[in-house]
Amino acid sequence: MPTFRRIASFALAATVLTGLQAQVPVRDAAELQKQLDRLQTLGSVLYIAAHPDDENTAVLATLSKGRNLRTAYLSITRGGGGQDLIGPDLGDGLAALRTQELLAARRIDGAEQFFTSAVDFGYSKTAEESLRIWNHDRVLGDVVRTIRTFRPDVILTRFPPDARAGHGHHIASALLAIEAFQAAADPSRYPEQIRAGLRPWQATRLLWNHFRFTDDAPKPAPGSLTLDVGAYDPLLGRSYGEVAAESRSQHRSQGFGVLAQRGQREESFELLAGRPAKADLFEGLDLTWSRLPGTGEVASLLREARQGFRADRPAEVLPRLLRALTALRALPSGLQADPLVQAKTAELEAVIAAAAGLWVEAVADRQSLAPGDPLTVNAALLLRGGHPLVLESLSLEAVTPEGARSLMSRQDGKPLPDNLPRKETFTFTVPADTPLSQPHWLGGPGSAIWAGLSESPAPFRLRARLAGAEGPFEVVVPVQFRFRDPVRGERYQPLAVVPPALVNLAEQVQIFASPKAQEVRLKVLAGASAASGRVRLVVPAAWIVEPRESAFTLDRAGEEKDLSFRLTPPAGPASGELRVEVDTGAGFTPARSLVRLDYPHIPLQTLLPEARARLERFDLRHNGHRIGYVMGAGDDIPQALRRIGYEVELLPDEALAREDLARFDAIVLGIRAFNTRPALRTLKERLHAYVAAGGTEVVLYTVNTGFPGINAAMVTDAIGPYPFKVGRKRITDETAPVRFLLPGHPVFHWPNELTAGDFEGWVQERSLYDAEGWDARYTPLLGMADPGEPEDSGALIVAKHGKGTYVYTGLAFFRQLPDGVPGATRLFANLLALGHAHE
Repeated sequence: MPTFRRIASFALAATVLTGLQAQVPVRDAAELQKQLDRLQTLGSVLYIAAHPDDENTAVLATLSKGRNLRTAYLSITRGGGGQDLIGPDLGDGLAALRTQELLAARRIDGAEQFFTSAVDFGYSKTAEESLRIWNHDRVLGDVVRTIRTFRPDVILTRFPPDARAGHGHHIASALLAIEAFQAAADPSRYPEQIRAGLRPWQATRLLWNHFRFTDDAPKPAPGSLTLDVGAYDPLLGRSYGEVAAESRSQHRSQGFGVLAQRGQREESFELLAGRPAKADLFEGLDLTWSRLPGTGEVASLLREARQGFRADRPAEVLPRLLRALTALRALPSGLQADPLVQAKTAELEAVIAAAAGLWVEAVADRQSLAPGDPLTVNAALLLRGGHPLVLESLSLEAVTPEGARSLMSRQDGKPLPDNLPRKETFTFTVPADTPLSQPHWLGGPGSAIWAGLSESPAPFRLRARLAGAEGPFEVVVPVQFRFRDPVRGERYQPLAVVPPALVNLAEQVQIFASPKAQEVRLKVLAGASAASGRVRLVVPAAWIVEPRESAFTLDRAGEEKDLSFRLTPPAGPASGELRVEVDTGAGFTPARSLVRLDYPHIPLQTLLPEARARLERFDLRHNGHRIGYVMGAGDDIPQALRRIGYEVELLPDEALAREDLARFDAIVLGIRAFNTRPALRTLKERLHAYVAAGGTEVVLYTVNTGFPGINAAMVTDAIGPYPFKVGRKRITDETAPVRFLLPGHPVFHWPNELTAGDFEGWVQERSLYDAEGWDARYTPLLGMADPGEPEDSGALIVAKHGKGTYVYTGLAFFRQLPDGVPGATRLFANLLALGHAHE
């Protein structure tokens, strides 16, 4: 019978899983000494803000590495509503990327990471809108749960609870923190959490960490507390400000690479709730083991271990560390269940393994696998510290939302030889209930028990139980895939558990500009070692698909087969959804696609969204077919244009500089091109000459932050043939009414006749980074406003330049076109045809 390690309570689940994910690898004796220092301190602090990259990494690094406090960042959202500077990922893909960027940052600054269930729906101008869309009560419950689980002594917010915070999400994050500060201590609030094992928790104080993005920012209020975040740490060989810069620079998708700040630098904090303090954030708090009854022996042993530590012989402190662990485990069961004790136990076991010079790994023979597949895991243990240890047992465990169970176990009882690897091989069949590698926060397995955690745990892990003369300890490591990268050397990737067969549609949006049938292409991939079955398309009643289904046979994992269907739309305008179903022997079920995010600064991420496509039937005409595209930060507009019949050629700098641009009917500069393509500083003149000769240039939004050092700066302010500025105005309400300022302009009539109805069905937002202060030779064409605000006319401006037309637009085409929004597609086709319009 398999052995199950059941998780007794929600509190214990969150604490144990967080501890496993949050351990910072100890790489050298200096870091080990810092971890020994950390074992002496029992305080904790929770930092709360709205998005990935909102956190103050200087504060996190100082509190975690300088004050040795258990430190965590709670990001209300995962940032999927933003933009991406390094690729085309939006929505769920961007949220997954930014989640991993936060985890990369935490591995550097030493803090832990939590989230709520709130979805980043894009820029919001009010907290009321944010809390309504997020569902205030649900997200407040998430914050309360995090506080009751993590049990911080002090809570910090990045933003004030008012208009000074700017973004509605920012304001809402502070309001949630203030409300949760009280609610977490009230057992009548969210009582289901109490019934699940959590206990009420009252943090001592809640403070706002003033932000200073510019030199002329308001001064902190009198009586504010301060913290020096620029102190130098000789064990690290750098200051906390330097650590913070490396941490913050992990937010690459947002262009947040920063320069390190060296020297003294004070952060200030203003009390929002709780007990006042005069000099220090943790004033009046006991941050020692004395706060826990019966832990005097533990504290004494840990203190002796720290005092006896020698960098050249770290294993000499193992006897005291092992006795301290034994004493911790001898505490009453109620105290052992305390999240603080759980966290310190996990920290202590990690320090024991590091002091012993112990290396433990579990490597699978493949990265991608399916339930029912055979899998071999090679385990290796290497003892390098010189202190004798006995390997008592090895257990390979499967992890599911219901708990962890042992798949295979080996009893040993033999001493580990010094600096000679001990190897064991486990071969087994992947259980049928192994969770697929769809993140729990995207509806994958474990959405309840793992809620709030950064990511789902690895599907398999190795548990090694070892013992010294003074007592036993355990090391638990995830099963991973290891490979050699020809450039970067040894690399590890997390395992991906996938269905036996996956289906990737060639297009996630199918647009029909006429009643004619079109081909729907898809690719079936073998997730299992072999797969066969049938695929069918499920479409709305008015649509006709042929054939009804197609068979496939795949003989090995990774093999692919191309299939195609013919889809006939209705005669008139229509919208709907196409779903793919697959049958591999147990009946038709929704098929899943394979999406991988592979960036050098994060682990490989696997997403398994359902295979489906948006169907749009609307009349569309275009004039001018050959488009040059200057890619900026990355978007999917070129593919969206190809989908509707354009020939699109991506233009590198060399082509812009030397090739004949007159062959293009229009040239489009993608989002943030003027942030990411330095050559445009000079090549813009060649583009303007192309316009003067009769071409059409369409420039999609670029970013002008106004904050030095934040995001990417524009490579030039002069991006048009005549002066204008890129502002920060945006229309966040995607349903905001749109007014045609010059109704007779060709852009509204040719080749597609536009009406107000073409601005229905837009997604997330109307526009961002609109133009302002433009020269009189530009003509604004659209007027729009968010509720309660004056009309803005900078979302679309055009100008005649010589024989051609220049366009700057903040309209969110990078969202609308890939999503197949009919009106936005028709408007963009008209913009591309301006060079052929008859005025």
